[in-house]
Amino acid sequence: MSVGLKLIQFSINDDSRKIIADAVKGLSADGLYTADAGVISAKTANITGVEAAPTKIYGNDKAVDLQHSKGDVSVALDFNKLPQDILNKLLGRVSDGKGGYTKGDKPNVAMLITTTDIDSDNLIYYGFGKGQIVRPSLNNGTNTNTEVRADDALTYSALDVDEWGDSIKTWYSGDANFDKAAMLKDVFGGYVASTGSTGTGTAGQ
Repeated sequence: MSVGLKLIQFSINDDSRKIIADAVKGLSADGLYTADAGVISAKTANITGVEAAPTKIYGNDKAVDLQHSKGDVSVALDFNKLPQDILNKLLGRVSDGKGGYTKGDKPNVAMLITTTDIDSDNLIYYGFGKGQIVRPSLNNGTNTNTEVRADDALTYSALDVDEWGDSIKTWYSGDANFDKAAMLKDVFGGYVASTGSTGTGTAGQ
């Protein structure tokens, strides 16, 4: 069992799943974006479709086998706020050069969610090496005596990663063989931390 939501990180990858380490074409100079700066933070990351219930196969008037099918993994994300430039990049929005943005091709987005083991200080990680993000709706309401905020609510649809044979991979920091650098490289398509890296590209927790 996990408790809380410590961190969500993203990268944009090319078609071969290699991280785009470029502040203009990617999310930062080293390619990694961490939503971890005050109000720029995550509220929820609800993962569904991890596994599908098996279908019973019957013969001789009894259940004799189970037929398994793949899950359809998606993540409902809710952020207090994301910077507009990061949000537009994640959604694949295209600039008109005059401050306007329209729908473009969806980029390949990798994502890592970090939470905590309820029984210890060890961390649990949920990695997604490839997927796309949509923003299904935009809800706005008038301020009264209290300001009405509209969160950045997004949906991440995970795609299969060939090397994993699945669309989701998990890690546990309490494992004797846990290697954080290897995990980040695996999830984010070859990510390597810049020397003295700080800010949005930092590896975080």
